[in-house]
Amino acid sequence: MEKGTGFETFEAGIPDALKARFSETVGSAFDWQSLHTALGEMGLTYYKVGSGARIGIIGSDEFAKASAFGSKFSISKMEKAFGPYEEPEAAYVNDLKEEHKDIAEISGVISDEDKKAVSASSFKMTLLRRIYCDIHLDPLISKAIRFVDLNDAPPQITFSDNSTVVDHGDRLSTSRSTKETRTAMIAMAKAKGWSSVCPSGSPEFVRQASLEAAQAGLSVHGVPEDVQAQCDAIIERAEKMQRRIDAEAMAAQKESQEGISERDAAIDQNDNERDQKAAHEAEMTAEARAVAEAIGSGRDPVRTALRTVTREEEKRIKADLPDRRNVSKPQTAPDANRGEKAKTRRIQRAFYENDARELDDMRAVHIDEIAARGGWSYDQKHKDGHNDKQGRDRRTYVRGSETLKATRKGAVWVWTNNKTGESGSVVDLWLSDNAGKTLGDARQAFREIIGTDAPMPAPVSSGNKEDGPHDHTAARQRWEEAPYVDAQRTYAEDRGISKSTLRRFNDQVRAGVFGGIYFAHRNTETGDIQGFEQRWQKDGKANTARFARGGLKTVCVLGNPETARRLVVFEGGLDALALAEIEGRDDTLYVSTGGGFGPKTEAAILKLAKGREALSGFDNDAPGDVLHQKLKGFLPAAKRLAPPSRIEGSSKACKDWLDVLNAQKSVPAPAMPSPDPGAVGQEAVAAGRSVEKPDPSDAKMPPGTPSKSEPTEQPEDDSDAPEFT
Repeated sequence: MEKGTGFETFEAGIPDALKARFSETVGSAFDWQSLHTALGEMGLTYYKVGSGARIGIIGSDEFAKASAFGSKFSISKMEKAFGPYEEPEAAYVNDLKEEHKDIAEISGVISDEDKKAVSASSFKMTLLRRIYCDIHLDPLISKAIRFVDLNDAPPQITFSDNSTVVDHGDRLSTSRSTKETRTAMIAMAKAKGWSSVCPSGSPEFVRQASLEAAQAGLSVHGVPEDVQAQCDAIIERAEKMQRRIDAEAMAAQKESQEGISERDAAIDQNDNERDQKAAHEAEMTAEARAVAEAIGSGRDPVRTALRTVTREEEKRIKADLPDRRNVSKPQTAPDANRGEKAKTRRIQRAFYENDARELDDMRAVHIDEIAARGGWSYDQKHKDGHNDKQGRDRRTYVRGSETLKATRKGAVWVWTNNKTGESGSVVDLWLSDNAGKTLGDARQAFREIIGTDAPMPAPVSSGNKEDGPHDHTAARQRWEEAPYVDAQRTYAEDRGISKSTLRRFNDQVRAGVFGGIYFAHRNTETGDIQGFEQRWQKDGKANTARFARGGLKTVCVLGNPETARRLVVFEGGLDALALAEIEGRDDTLYVSTGGGFGPKTEAAILKLAKGREALSGFDNDAPGDVLHQKLKGFLPAAKRLAPPSRIEGSSKACKDWLDVLNAQKSVPAPAMPSPDPGAVGQEAVAAGRSVEKPDPSDAKMPPGTPSKSEPTEQPEDDSDAPEFT
């Protein structure tokens, strides 16, 4: 993010579509000069800086590292393809302003009451980012723009049909009147803060530009009377409609507030009426109640007969009085129609719980994910092995003395237990490992699994669905729209995380929907948001999809990589926050995988672990041990940092670091660690610090070691060029 303007920098906002186009352009080049020419037509330039290379935007000082477009575009690999680096023989020139004569222009002014603090440089950078990031500008217009040249004087925008729009400061001109150029000019005028415009040029341009500007909410002046009349009518209709909308909104708001006040007043009046009726009833029946009290208790016939007469008289008096339940202004209960909505929700939930398509999705989950959650370990070298060493179609798992053999049939894995003889799909495996659970419970568990980037080998596929660039724009936009944690209370605080801890990692967490919490997953090279973990609770139920739909999962990093000497890996962000709050250390990276280890997650952890002590903070149960072994599979130096199952002074059992944090907070005084925290299998106790749990497999391994572009030619300004002011 650029501090001066608050806009996203070029390197932090390169869209996948631009990367793909850049790759195609490089592939079409045969030497350095052809590459410079081809990139120039895209509005980009490739140049060497020190031992690396940068990709810059022509007409701007914005740039990105070449590796931001892909590792294959590094200077070393490019020199292998094209030979030693060569500077462009001449700066790319895209000057087409000589074609602007007698075409079209618009000039404009900012009204005093609507003046905006928009500087020229800020606007141009804003427009540049709109073009390359496809935001805030119609995508069709963005695609039609070739590039913006801000080094030119005055700056110009070139479209794919070679038509251009030039920004002269107080006026905008175009070489050709098209829908794209007019739309861009109007968007530029609004972005510059103009409140009115004066089109000039050919009669057709003046007419079309005037009408389109009026439809965009800009006042028009200096045009023929018939066009002016049409524009004024458009503006008048828009203003009239806006006035009506505003009036209706105000009326609705007033009506709503009045309705609330009237309801409150009616409820008070009804309560008073009921109180008055109750007092009158008590007064009218006082004599009968006094007689009954005088008769007293007893079972003799006389007393019983007198009591019966007295009660009948009291009932007669009450029957003649007005009913206390009837009031002058009865009010409907706020949830009177809630029953019908609840019925509809129950029906929808029944359909959802029994969706056959969901079962197909459940069966398609990779067996590695389900086996790991059941405590099974993948044994690549099992004695009953097979020739599939990669485990793409056949896999063997062990758990104690049991062996599980799995075979992939199409998109589904089937398995057989050699000890019990049971067999079936991954759904059956989950039910077998979770005795007493129902298919409904399995659906809930699989919804959480399907909502994550499960750690599974890529299946063999003849299609190329995943070959294209991964589009995570929607997830990134959701993150940008989410408020900071200071704005509201979040689910993390409900689970025991303090506000000060959330503020400590303010850039990596956001307040989510339903009072939830988001954890950022960023591109490890550029720092861009690619997705996020999400945790919340609604109507007493925790969310099942733990990762943003459409997002790309890497890792969430809490801490400063520049100063950290230690790395702790967790399955979820809440546990990472919990241990960070317990330890209070500034030399540690608390890293959440968001569930499982995908290729990008493994690569990110390996990169972060270089030169740092690596630990795993997974749960102190069988699945946690399995995750630790998976971590050691690609990071052998990783040690176990399991949370203790109990905290001294607390009766709460602890499974994860969040449980430990809450247990510590429930103990009045700091708890002391147990006498023998170092013994294998001995439960450690944490009191404001973490305790490492020895890993049996560590004894079998040797100790690990910590591990610019030149400006274009400046043509003379053509005072006769068409304008849009």
